[in-house]
Amino acid sequence: MNDLICKALFIDLDDTIWDFRANSKLSLRQIYDEFSLERVFTGYEQFQSLYMTANHELWEAYHHNRVTKDFLIVERFARPFRQVGSALSDDLEFIMSINHRYLDVLAQQKTLVPGAIDLLDYLTAKGYPLYILSNGFAEVQARKLQSGGIDRYFKRLILSDEIGITKPDRRLFDYALQVVGADAADTVIVGDNYDADILGAMNAGWRAIYFNRDNLPVPGPQPHYMVTELVQLKTIL
Repeated sequence: MNDLICKALFIDLDDTIWDFRANSKLSLRQIYDEFSLERVFTGYEQFQSLYMTANHELWEAYHHNRVTKDFLIVERFARPFRQVGSALSDDLEFIMSINHRYLDVLAQQKTLVPGAIDLLDYLTAKGYPLYILSNGFAEVQARKLQSGGIDRYFKRLILSDEIGITKPDRRLFDYALQVVGADAADTVIVGDNYDADILGAMNAGWRAIYFNRDNLPVPGPQPHYMVTELVQLKTIL
Protein backbone atom coordinates (compact mmCIF):
# COMPACT_ATOMS: atom_id res chain seq x y z
CA MET A 1 0.00 0.00 0.00
CA ASN A 2 1.24 3.51 -0.73
CA ASP A 3 0.06 7.10 -0.49
CA LEU A 4 -1.65 7.25 -3.89
CA ILE A 5 -4.78 9.37 -3.60
CA CYS A 6 -7.57 8.22 -5.89
CA LYS A 7 -11.11 9.54 -5.78
CA ALA A 8 -11.96 8.50 -9.35
CA LEU A 9 -10.44 5.46 -11.01
CA PHE A 10 -10.66 5.15 -14.78
CA ILE A 11 -9.80 1.91 -16.53
CA ASP A 12 -9.25 1.39 -20.23
CA LEU A 13 -11.31 -1.49 -21.62
CA ASP A 14 -9.60 -3.21 -24.55
CA ASP A 15 -6.55 -5.25 -23.53
CA THR A 16 -6.61 -3.80 -20.03
CA ILE A 17 -9.49 -5.83 -18.63
CA TRP A 18 -11.35 -7.16 -21.70
CA ASP A 19 -8.92 -9.31 -23.70
CA PHE A 20 -9.15 -7.75 -27.15
CA ARG A 21 -6.28 -9.82 -28.53
CA ALA A 22 -7.89 -13.14 -27.68
CA ASN A 23 -11.42 -12.06 -28.51
CA SER A 24 -10.43 -10.53 -31.83
CA LYS A 25 -8.68 -13.73 -32.92
CA LEU A 26 -11.76 -15.79 -32.06
CA SER A 27 -13.95 -13.37 -34.00
CA LEU A 28 -11.67 -13.24 -37.02
CA ARG A 29 -11.61 -17.03 -37.18
CA GLN A 30 -15.41 -17.08 -37.29
CA ILE A 31 -15.48 -14.36 -39.96
CA TYR A 32 -12.93 -16.24 -42.04
CA ASP A 33 -15.11 -19.35 -42.00
CA GLU A 34 -18.48 -17.63 -42.47
CA PHE A 35 -17.30 -15.63 -45.50
CA SER A 36 -15.33 -18.56 -46.99
CA LEU A 37 -12.18 -16.48 -47.13
CA GLU A 38 -10.05 -19.52 -47.91
CA ARG A 39 -10.93 -18.67 -51.52
CA VAL A 40 -8.88 -15.48 -51.16
CA PHE A 41 -6.11 -16.13 -48.64
CA THR A 42 -3.60 -18.96 -48.37
CA GLY A 43 -4.94 -19.70 -44.91
CA TYR A 44 -6.45 -18.17 -41.79
CA GLU A 45 -3.01 -17.24 -40.46
CA GLN A 46 -2.33 -15.01 -43.48
CA PHE A 47 -5.69 -13.27 -43.13
CA GLN A 48 -5.23 -12.75 -39.40
CA SER A 49 -1.69 -11.42 -39.77
CA LEU A 50 -2.59 -8.94 -42.52
CA TYR A 51 -5.67 -7.76 -40.64
CA MET A 52 -3.88 -7.37 -37.29
CA THR A 53 -1.10 -5.32 -38.87
CA ALA A 54 -3.54 -3.06 -40.69
CA ASN A 55 -5.79 -2.66 -37.66
CA HIS A 56 -2.89 -1.73 -35.37
CA GLU A 57 -1.53 0.87 -37.78
CA LEU A 58 -4.95 2.39 -38.38
CA TRP A 59 -5.83 2.58 -34.68
CA GLU A 60 -2.56 4.38 -33.98
CA ALA A 61 -3.50 6.88 -36.69
CA TYR A 62 -7.05 7.15 -35.31
CA HIS A 63 -5.73 7.97 -31.83
CA HIS A 64 -4.03 11.02 -33.34
CA ASN A 65 -6.92 12.06 -35.59
CA ARG A 66 -5.02 11.23 -38.77
CA VAL A 67 -7.85 9.02 -40.03
CA THR A 68 -11.57 9.00 -39.37
CA LYS A 69 -13.60 6.22 -37.80
CA ASP A 70 -15.37 5.62 -41.12
CA PHE A 71 -12.05 5.24 -42.93
CA LEU A 72 -10.69 2.90 -40.26
CA ILE A 73 -13.57 0.43 -40.32
CA VAL A 74 -13.36 0.11 -44.11
CA GLU A 75 -9.60 0.18 -44.62
CA ARG A 76 -8.70 -2.37 -41.93
CA PHE A 77 -10.59 -5.05 -43.87
CA ALA A 78 -10.04 -3.70 -47.39
CA ARG A 79 -6.26 -3.58 -47.02
CA PRO A 80 -5.71 -7.34 -46.49
CA PHE A 81 -7.69 -8.09 -49.65
CA ARG A 82 -5.76 -5.43 -51.55
CA GLN A 83 -2.46 -6.86 -50.35
CA VAL A 84 -3.23 -10.25 -51.88
CA GLY A 85 -4.49 -8.71 -55.11
CA SER A 86 -8.19 -9.38 -54.58
CA ALA A 87 -10.74 -7.13 -56.30
CA LEU A 88 -12.96 -7.59 -53.23
CA SER A 89 -10.96 -4.77 -51.64
CA ASP A 90 -12.98 -2.35 -53.80
CA ASP A 91 -16.36 -3.94 -53.05
CA LEU A 92 -17.58 -1.57 -50.34
CA GLU A 93 -20.78 -3.52 -49.68
CA PHE A 94 -18.78 -6.71 -49.11
CA ILE A 95 -16.20 -5.00 -46.89
CA MET A 96 -18.90 -3.33 -44.79
CA SER A 97 -20.75 -6.62 -44.39
CA ILE A 98 -17.57 -8.20 -43.01
CA ASN A 99 -17.00 -5.28 -40.66
CA HIS A 100 -20.58 -5.34 -39.39
CA ARG A 101 -20.46 -9.06 -38.74
CA TYR A 102 -17.04 -8.83 -37.12
CA LEU A 103 -18.19 -6.15 -34.67
CA ASP A 104 -21.29 -8.17 -33.83
CA VAL A 105 -19.30 -11.35 -33.17
CA LEU A 106 -16.59 -9.45 -31.31
CA ALA A 107 -19.07 -7.85 -28.91
CA GLN A 108 -20.30 -11.30 -27.88
CA GLN A 109 -16.88 -12.55 -26.76
CA LYS A 110 -16.27 -13.09 -23.05
CA THR A 111 -12.54 -13.56 -22.53
CA LEU A 112 -11.07 -11.22 -19.93
CA VAL A 113 -7.45 -10.39 -19.21
CA PRO A 114 -6.18 -12.79 -16.51
CA GLY A 115 -6.93 -11.42 -13.06
CA ALA A 116 -9.59 -8.95 -14.21
CA ILE A 117 -12.48 -10.21 -12.07
CA ASP A 118 -10.30 -10.59 -8.99
CA LEU A 119 -9.03 -7.04 -9.43
CA LEU A 120 -12.48 -5.55 -9.98
CA ASP A 121 -13.80 -7.34 -6.89
CA TYR A 122 -10.86 -5.96 -4.90
CA LEU A 123 -11.29 -2.39 -6.17
CA THR A 124 -15.03 -2.48 -5.53
CA ALA A 125 -14.50 -3.75 -1.99
CA LYS A 126 -12.03 -0.91 -1.42
CA GLY A 127 -14.73 1.56 -2.44
CA TYR A 128 -13.10 3.03 -5.54
CA PRO A 129 -15.55 4.69 -7.96
CA LEU A 130 -14.80 2.86 -11.22
CA TYR A 131 -15.24 4.24 -14.73
CA ILE A 132 -14.33 3.10 -18.23
CA LEU A 133 -12.54 5.55 -20.53
CA SER A 134 -12.18 4.14 -24.02
CA ASN A 135 -11.52 5.08 -27.63
CA GLY A 136 -13.57 2.07 -28.71
CA PHE A 137 -16.72 2.38 -30.76
CA ALA A 138 -19.98 3.14 -28.97
CA GLU A 139 -21.87 0.43 -30.84
CA VAL A 140 -19.81 -2.36 -29.24
CA GLN A 141 -18.12 -1.21 -26.03
CA ALA A 142 -21.16 -1.51 -23.75
CA ARG A 143 -21.91 -4.94 -25.20
CA LYS A 144 -18.35 -6.07 -24.47
CA LEU A 145 -18.80 -5.14 -20.81
CA GLN A 146 -22.05 -7.08 -20.68
CA SER A 147 -20.66 -10.13 -22.49
CA GLY A 148 -17.69 -10.21 -20.15
CA GLY A 149 -19.99 -9.93 -17.13
CA ILE A 150 -18.22 -6.83 -15.82
CA ASP A 151 -20.68 -4.02 -16.54
CA ARG A 152 -21.92 -4.14 -12.93
CA TYR A 153 -18.59 -2.87 -11.61
CA PHE A 154 -18.64 0.48 -13.39
CA LYS A 155 -20.52 3.66 -12.62
CA ARG A 156 -20.15 5.07 -16.12
CA LEU A 157 -18.75 4.22 -19.55
CA ILE A 158 -17.17 7.26 -21.20
CA LEU A 159 -16.25 6.95 -24.87
CA SER A 160 -14.38 9.13 -27.31
CA ASP A 161 -17.38 8.75 -29.63
CA GLU A 162 -19.39 10.96 -27.26
CA ILE A 163 -17.46 14.09 -28.23
CA GLY A 164 -15.52 13.02 -31.31
CA ILE A 165 -12.14 13.35 -29.58
CA THR A 166 -9.84 10.43 -28.84
CA LYS A 167 -7.19 9.70 -26.26
CA PRO A 168 -4.47 11.02 -25.95
CA ASP A 169 -6.11 14.40 -26.63
CA ARG A 170 -6.32 16.23 -23.31
CA ARG A 171 -9.82 17.44 -24.09
CA LEU A 172 -11.20 13.91 -23.67
CA PHE A 173 -9.58 13.58 -20.25
CA ASP A 174 -10.94 16.98 -19.23
CA TYR A 175 -14.38 15.95 -20.49
CA ALA A 176 -14.24 12.77 -18.41
CA LEU A 177 -13.47 14.81 -15.28
CA GLN A 178 -16.45 17.07 -15.95
CA VAL A 179 -18.76 14.09 -16.43
CA VAL A 180 -17.85 12.43 -13.13
CA GLY A 181 -17.17 15.61 -11.15
CA ALA A 182 -13.57 14.77 -10.27
CA ASP A 183 -10.33 16.73 -10.00
CA ALA A 184 -7.30 15.77 -12.07
CA ALA A 185 -5.03 15.57 -9.02
CA ASP A 186 -7.26 12.91 -7.42
CA THR A 187 -7.85 10.88 -10.59
CA VAL A 188 -6.03 7.75 -11.72
CA ILE A 189 -6.13 5.79 -14.97
CA VAL A 190 -5.03 2.23 -15.66
CA GLY A 191 -4.32 1.49 -19.31
CA ASP A 192 -2.27 -0.67 -21.64
CA ASN A 193 -1.56 1.88 -24.38
CA TYR A 194 1.40 4.02 -23.39
CA ASP A 195 0.66 6.79 -25.87
CA ALA A 196 -3.12 7.03 -25.62
CA ASP A 197 -3.68 6.15 -21.96
CA ILE A 198 -0.50 7.03 -20.11
CA LEU A 199 0.92 10.09 -21.87
CA GLY A 200 -2.58 11.42 -22.43
CA ALA A 201 -3.44 11.12 -18.75
CA MET A 202 -0.17 12.59 -17.51
CA ASN A 203 -0.51 15.55 -19.85
CA ALA A 204 -3.96 16.12 -18.35
CA GLY A 205 -2.58 16.10 -14.80
CA TRP A 206 -3.81 12.62 -13.87
CA ARG A 207 -1.87 9.84 -12.19
CA ALA A 208 -1.19 7.02 -14.64
CA ILE A 209 -0.63 3.31 -14.07
CA TYR A 210 0.82 1.63 -17.13
CA PHE A 211 -0.35 -1.96 -17.61
CA ASN A 212 2.69 -3.05 -19.61
CA ARG A 213 1.48 -6.55 -20.33
CA ASP A 214 4.34 -7.38 -22.70
CA ASN A 215 6.98 -5.72 -20.52
CA LEU A 216 8.06 -3.45 -23.36
CA PRO A 217 10.64 -0.66 -22.98
CA VAL A 218 8.94 2.57 -21.92
CA PRO A 219 9.22 4.85 -24.98
CA GLY A 220 8.99 8.18 -23.16
CA PRO A 221 8.56 9.75 -19.72
CA GLN A 222 8.16 7.19 -16.96
CA PRO A 223 4.58 6.59 -15.81
CA HIS A 224 3.77 7.09 -12.15
CA TYR A 225 3.46 3.33 -11.77
CA MET A 226 3.89 0.31 -14.00
CA VAL A 227 2.67 -3.28 -13.70
CA THR A 228 2.90 -6.31 -15.97
CA GLU A 229 0.03 -8.24 -14.34
CA LEU A 230 -3.29 -6.95 -13.05
CA VAL A 231 -2.78 -8.57 -9.65
CA GLN A 232 0.13 -6.19 -9.05
CA LEU A 233 -2.31 -3.28 -8.90
CA LYS A 234 -3.29 -4.45 -5.43
CA THR A 235 0.06 -3.20 -4.15
CA ILE A 236 -0.67 0.26 -5.56
CA LEU A 237 -4.38 0.82 -5.00
